[in-house]
Amino acid sequence: MTESKFVDNSAELAAALKQQSEHNTRVEALLKLSREQDLAAAKRVIKQHSFTAKDLAPELKQTRAGTRTATPRKSTTPRKSAAGRKPKAR
Repeated sequence: MTESKFVDNSAELAAALKQQSEHNTRVEALLKLSREQDLAAAKRVIKQHSFTAKDLAPELKQTRAGTRTATPRKSTTPRKSAAGRKPKAR
C-alpha cells in the first residue's frame, strides 16, 4: 500500500515539475517581450527629445558596488621615538 502511494506522489511531483518548467519558460518569454517593448519606448523618447550620448552618460554610468575609500596601509615595523633612539654605532 505504501508503494502505490509512493508512485502516486512521484507522478504528482513529476507533474508539478513539468508545470514549473512551463511557467519558467512563460516568465522568460514575458520578460524578453517586456524588455523589447521598454527598449523601443526608450529609443522613441531619445529620438523625440534629441538626447545625445553626452546627455545620457551620467544616467547610464555604472558604479562598482561596494566601493570603499582607500585607507593608508600601516607599517608592521614598530616606530622609534626620537627620545628612545639608540645612538648609532660608529
